[in-house]
This record gives sequence, structure tokens and C-alpha cells, in this order.
Amino acid sequence: MKKIILHIAVFLFFTGCFLHPCNVSAYQSRVVYLEQGDVQIKNPEIAQEFYDNLKGKPRDYFIDSTQNFNLYINLLVPEEANKDGRYSADIFDNQGNKIYSIDSNSSDWQEFYQSFDRNYYLKGPELSEKLLAGKYKIEVYSNLPAQAGGNSSSQILQSKTSEDKGEYVLVIGKKESYDILSVLNIYWQLPFLKITFFKTSVLQFFLTPFGIAGIGLFGAILIFLALISYLTGLIKKIIKHNEAKTLLLTSSGMQMKNEIIKLLQKPAYDITVAFITTASKPEENLDYLKRDLEIMRDEMRFNVEEIDIEVKKESEVMKLLELKDIIFVEGGNTFYLLKAMRECHFEKVIRKLLKQGKVYIGASAGSTVAGRTIKPSYWKHPEKNKVGLKNLRGLNLVPFDIFAHYQPEYSELIKQKIKNPKKRVKNLRILTDEQAILVQGKEVDLIGKGEQIIV
Repeated sequence: MKKIILHIAVFLFFTGCFLHPCNVSAYQSRVVYLEQGDVQIKNPEIAQEFYDNLKGKPRDYFIDSTQNFNLYINLLVPEEANKDGRYSADIFDNQGNKIYSIDSNSSDWQEFYQSFDRNYYLKGPELSEKLLAGKYKIEVYSNLPAQAGGNSSSQILQSKTSEDKGEYVLVIGKKESYDILSVLNIYWQLPFLKITFFKTSVLQFFLTPFGIAGIGLFGAILIFLALISYLTGLIKKIIKHNEAKTLLLTSSGMQMKNEIIKLLQKPAYDITVAFITTASKPEENLDYLKRDLEIMRDEMRFNVEEIDIEVKKESEVMKLLELKDIIFVEGGNTFYLLKAMRECHFEKVIRKLLKQGKVYIGASAGSTVAGRTIKPSYWKHPEKNKVGLKNLRGLNLVPFDIFAHYQPEYSELIKQKIKNPKKRVKNLRILTDEQAILVQGKEVDLIGKGEQIIV
């Protein structure tokens, strides 16, 4: 996660510099005028800026390097906040010997504008020397600027008696280095420095490359978090859907009563069943329906309510089914049933109920409509499509089609309709009247008598 944010921040920073060209590279910034005592400098070759405000005495910076290094020093002052400030620095070795010095009077203190932070500076003296490994002290103090025509003794007196005060910037090192902390550090420091150090409006921060990049970064993070939230919700939804889904798809309904008993989570007399009879309405012989109803009511002692979903609204169907434990969809005319289901948005209703832990039991047509399509019904009985159904897409509760009431004489018919053997195995489940498909979450099992039929 940190690497992603860093890459976005660096990309947006350079994009900001492209739109508003930077004449100074980005430094690792540190506000030290809020700190007491001496300042420790780590990695002296890395480009760093130390923002300080002298308050009556010099400021000491210490370097402790275990290897030889190139020391670069430059002194700056913020023009608007401290245009008359002039600063020098002395460099001492571990023995207290002054080895180098940069004098404020040795520089013209030229004005320059840094578009990186949209500030005007006066640039003072510089030093670049190669030093051996060891400990060093840099002492920064203020000087009054040299006056034209003045004598050196008066200038020295002014230097000694002048008060060490005012805002300045100590620049150390030239090597650019980016890390997540230094990049993000700028986003809180720069607005703060605008107010307290540069004495300018904080609104200018949002016009800097880093300000522009910051807004872009904030937006990118929000989009990233929103995407993560969406994907997490989607994954949870899929997992919940897969875990909650329980279906028993049969050829002959309550002939599989022993398997139904195994699914019960409470005593049979407490089980409520929505017995959807819509598919039977075009049928003349209703013996199969009466048989299933008698088994449920008389043998198993379920609390059964007969329901016809035809010519009902989605809300009505939901109200009829939402308090039931089992949604039993009886067989009959598959085309008639599917048409009624589409008109009342049954697929939407049953998906919600499956997520709540309801059990879907299909018998014949009730099982066939649960598949991807109802094509197997059309193969066997095209003449039953009296409702003129052209779209044969099913409820897609399972990722295959279901061929119910299989007899050996149907083998050639199936081969003609699905010529590729691999597709027959993948896309079709074949059931005899003594078999059923049990779906629990992602698990799909063939139950009942006999092996899986593959033609």
C-alpha cells in the first residue's frame, strides 16, 4: 500500500512540475525552528532543507559520518519574510578546529524564484568540499550586510554585536532521494511554512506542483479506496451468495422426500412451505401434484400454502414467499411457468430469498427453469410452448441445463442437440426420476439411485 501511494505521489509531483516547471529539485524538508538544542544531520549527501529562525544565538548542526562524503552547503533567506537577513556558517572538525567558512559578505545574495513551492528567496554563499569520515559541526549565525565604502573594522564590530535572529534555510547535500515519509512530509509542512515561515497565504500551496499533486493524490486515494471498498463488497456478496444458496432439483418432486428430510434445520411441523403450482395450470392430469401435496401435508406434516405466481407483482410474490422455509416449485408446463416467472420478476425474488437461507426445491419443470436455459424441455416437447416463449433463458441459479425424466430412448436426442461430448458433460445434467441434484453453496452433488448419466 505504501509503495502504491509513493508511486502515485512521485508521478503526480513530476506531472505538476511538467505543468508548472520547477527550477529547483525537491528536497527532504525539516522544520527545525520548533526544535530545541542542536540538530543532527543524517545522510549529509542527500538533498535536505532545514528551515530555522535564529532567536538570539547561533544554531549548531552536527554530522557523524562513517565514510567519506561530499559536503554541500548553501544558505538562503525567504525574501518576503526576511529580505535583510544575511547568514554565515563555520565548519569545525571533531577537535574544534575551524576548517571551512562561508561568509555572507562573500555572496551577492541574488533573488531567485522557486516554482516548486512558489516562494522568492535570496540565495547566499555556497560550499562544496570532500570530507573524510568523522564528526563535524556546522555553526550558522547572522551577519549584517557589508556597506559600500565602509572599513573592515566597523564591519567586524557590526558582525560581533549584531543579534542572531531571523528566518533562513540551510541547504545540505545535492543527491535527490524519495521515500514515502519524505514525500508525504511535504504535504503537511509546506502549508504550515507558508503561514509561519514565508509569511504568505496558505492558499498559494494549492498552486504549487506539490499542491496540485496533493489534490490529485487525495483524489486518487479516494478512488482507490472506493474501488477497494466496491471490490470487497462484491467479493463478500459473492461469498455470501455462494454460501447461502441451497437447492434440491428433482425430476419427480416428493419421491425424493428422504433427501428433503436431511435438509431440515428444525422439526417438520415447524417447516413452512410455499407450494408454487403455476406450472400445473395448463395440465389435464394433476395426479402428480396431488401426490406431492399429500406427502408434504399428511406424511411429513409440513405447513403448506398453495401459491400461484401468475399475474402477480414482484412485491406480492415476495410477501407470499419471504416467511416460508422452503420454496417448492411444482412441475407441469415449463414454458408457462417461465413466462409467469418473468412477469413477476421471480428470479430477483428467489435470489434474495436464497441469500436469506431459504431452500429452493424444484420438481420437473420447477427444476428445469432453475438452469441456464430450458432448452431440454423444448427438445422433448416443443408443442408445449403454447405461450409463444422465444427467449429460453432460465433463472440461471445453477451453471448448467437440466434434463429431467430421463429414459434411455432420449440418448440420441441429446447427442443430436449437443454434438460435442465435452460440452454435454459441462453444460447438461441428466436426471432420472430417482435422482436429484443437491446444490449447497459451490458444492454440486448428484444424490439418489444410480450413477451420473453421461451420453
